[in-house]
Amino acid sequence: MKRFFLLSAALSLAACLLTAATAEATTRPAFNYAILISKQTASDPKWSEVATVLEKKYTTAKIFTYSHLDELVEPLKAFSPDYIAFVSKPLEASAEFIRQAGRFNRKLENKPYGTAVWAIVTGYNREDALRIAMDNTPPTINFGLGGMLGFIDSLPQGVAYSEFMDKKGDWQVKKIGLGLENRHDAPNDHMIPMINLINSNKVDGVWTSGHADKDVWSVYYPEGPASVFAENGALSGLIDGERRASIKSSNPKIYLGIGNCLTARIESIDESYALSWIHSGGANQYFGFIEETYYGMMGWSTADNFFYRGARFNVAESAFVANQSLLLAVQKRLVPDEVADMEYDKDASVVYGDPAWMATVPEATARSTEHWSTRLDRSISANKIRWELTVTFKKSSNFSPNNGQDLRPVFAFLPERIRKAQPYGSLTNVSAYHIANNFVIVNFKGKVAAGETRRFIFDSAL
Repeated sequence: MKRFFLLSAALSLAACLLTAATAEATTRPAFNYAILISKQTASDPKWSEVATVLEKKYTTAKIFTYSHLDELVEPLKAFSPDYIAFVSKPLEASAEFIRQAGRFNRKLENKPYGTAVWAIVTGYNREDALRIAMDNTPPTINFGLGGMLGFIDSLPQGVAYSEFMDKKGDWQVKKIGLGLENRHDAPNDHMIPMINLINSNKVDGVWTSGHADKDVWSVYYPEGPASVFAENGALSGLIDGERRASIKSSNPKIYLGIGNCLTARIESIDESYALSWIHSGGANQYFGFIEETYYGMMGWSTADNFFYRGARFNVAESAFVANQSLLLAVQKRLVPDEVADMEYDKDASVVYGDPAWMATVPEATARSTEHWSTRLDRSISANKIRWELTVTFKKSSNFSPNNGQDLRPVFAFLPERIRKAQPYGSLTNVSAYHIANNFVIVNFKGKVAAGETRRFIFDSAL
């Protein structure tokens, strides 16, 4: 989370003006990192070591054990975490536990919104979880591989293929220093070339859409001969049911199951797509759904936050921002006839991995494709702290889309915990907002053209 943390009271009083340009930050000062592990898992020395490694990894980290998550609501409120890492054995990370974790986060400081960026540190085995916990050198996503078109325009290089069977000849290529190239001569079956690229250890990020299940991704939509199948921690490429290739990749990477059903749902360790990617595919952060994705706002919003926000967010942060966007839409009833769909989507996805692991899009290329940039100014006015969020639009944006799943409010983490916040000035151009203890989210009105600027001003107590 590229932001400042808890400026001291003395500094707050002495400062006349503080500018926090969230898109400019390249390093992270201190943050609070909570490690949550069940008492049963903590009693296993091998798994408790994962929590201990995470505690040593971050300066301000603390381990909390629990029998039931709700026991930790008050202790976590007192700790004010910026990140929460749930250390879990794989079968602990059930669909019901994931839903509980989301609800738990909404019971903390920012109720009914989320407070901390969270993820589950797990793996096919304990060694996978330990590898994730120990990794302190996240990659920049320089080379991307899409099992669907899109998103490589924000990267230095990559390849993306169409998942549609009737358009399987379409693909995109991005080379260093060159623009995006749309082509129509893709291989007859692009699964094998994808696997070869992954096994070369040059791919830093993979993203997919199309039909999937707990143990398989169908390469073509709505159906086709190729699929990637998970079994016993391994990943096999099948064509017409015959094994044609295996994925064995060791370089750390991210995986975004943007438009796939169920790939993050763990019901069997040996038949888990997500766990196999962590074990055999080198995925240190994995985003996916635990339910069917008929609505899917969480997937597409997470992808937009990751690729098109100027490299401000890692995978877990991107998912957190998407979730707060969805909650704003529900709380403010921005799309009343889709509230039930949004409620369904609210707790239907998860990130596996260290939530503070900062694998991001490179800033140099991300700036060229970001939809807007943000600047947050802080000053003292009439014994209050005045905050001014300035949003400069680089792409035309629509804050009243035809479909609710396309809502993308502007989000900014705040540089300190605040209290007693109130908007200041005109809200003519604002349709909805929420000022939390540690972030602000704003949905402007209607369409905004590229080159325009919008501002949202609010005060908080000294």
